Amino acid sequence: MTFSDKILMPSPSPQKRTVPSFWRVCASQLATVSLFTLAIPIRPATAAISEFQVCAAELLRADVSRDLAAAACAEVLYPKDLSLCVLKIKTLTPIGANDALVACTRVRRPKELAKCVVDIDDNIENADSLSVLDHCRRTLLPLRFAECVVGLSREIDFSPPRALETCIDAEDFPR
Repeated sequence: MTFSDKILMPSPSPQKRTVPSFWRVCASQLATVSLFTLAIPIRPATAAISEFQVCAAELLRADVSRDLAAAACAEVLYPKDLSLCVLKIKTLTPIGANDALVACTRVRRPKELAKCVVDIDDNIENADSLSVLDHCRRTLLPLRFAECVVGLSREIDFSPPRALETCIDAEDFPR
């Protein structure tokens, strides 16, 4: 092959050289991803199962019947929040577990309901616990409601029922 033959021969195009290297990079990336997915253990979703298990255990510990505990845990969106609500109210106030369960299943924020009931029960003497539970359940903002009741009762000589009614009747957004 002479020098003139080399000049007349078409040289390999740059695309032919980059295409194989492109495929090599893709293949190496695919192999890496495949190995990575093989390393991830495949397990069933145990987090949801344990959440229901915790709920049932806590409700049973709070002396709720098996049937009520099963139905309540199965029906709520956040089972651990429900059981925590019931357990906290039953343990820290004179309210029974069944009354607490009914209230905790009927609110959007069960943990806030429990805090509301416990805060009012701890800070206000002679408050009817079931009335406090009902008022905390009915309010949209249980923590703000508890602050209102406790604050008014401490500063103004309000009886517990009057403080509960005053705060539940207040506007949602004061001007």
